[in-house]
Amino acid sequence: MRIKELALVNKELVELRGMEKFAVTGRISRTIAHEIRNPLTNISLAAEHLRLEIPVNAETELLLEMISRNATRINQLISDLLNSTRITQLDFTKTPLNDILDASLELAKDRLELKGIKVIKNYSALRCDVLADVEKLKIAFLNIIINAVEAVATVTGEISIAIDTSKDHHVVTIKDNGCGIPEENISRLFEPYFTSKRNGMGLGLAATLNILQSHKATIDVTSALKQGTTFTITFPAA
Repeated sequence: MRIKELALVNKELVELRGMEKFAVTGRISRTIAHEIRNPLTNISLAAEHLRLEIPVNAETELLLEMISRNATRINQLISDLLNSTRITQLDFTKTPLNDILDASLELAKDRLELKGIKVIKNYSALRCDVLADVEKLKIAFLNIIINAVEAVATVTGEISIAIDTSKDHHVVTIKDNGCGIPEENISRLFEPYFTSKRNGMGLGLAATLNILQSHKATIDVTSALKQGTTFTITFPAA
């Protein structure tokens, strides 16, 4: 009994540290955004002023366009970062978890079929209602499913999605048989701009954590290299 109590306390401490870390990340993101956007605005204004004041030729137009295009790109990156760490306003309705998961799977249908991935669903026979912003929660689940899709092999890939329920909580488990995640990377999975993908931005799971925390849900990740990864999300029952 004592071991179980200690394990529970340790889990709660990990979750608390995760929430504090996310809050700190949000504050840092807002500070960085403020400090970058002010000079960025000046750069954009200066480029427009130069376009009006200097003789236009192919070379100067190319350079000015490069400045404007990259200033716009940086501004969009800042917006993406802020959106991934901002506590969003949600519209909650009482909704069955399996409906939201099925909708997320439908959004990932093309990716799943393209790689020939087998999806195994094991939902509780009991109704598992949560208070959810359905559109936002679909995005959170979709981000996890897409990560699983990208981790598994074509044809032999499998993704298992289960819902277990108790009186107070519903637990969603999303498990794949993919390449797994190195242990040193697991603690950084939800950090903005952390990614091991060649073309990834590293904002998908950061946004997912934001959405889940807004739903008072917790998330735990376990993984083994060359065996797969499991995301376990626990929701309070509605």
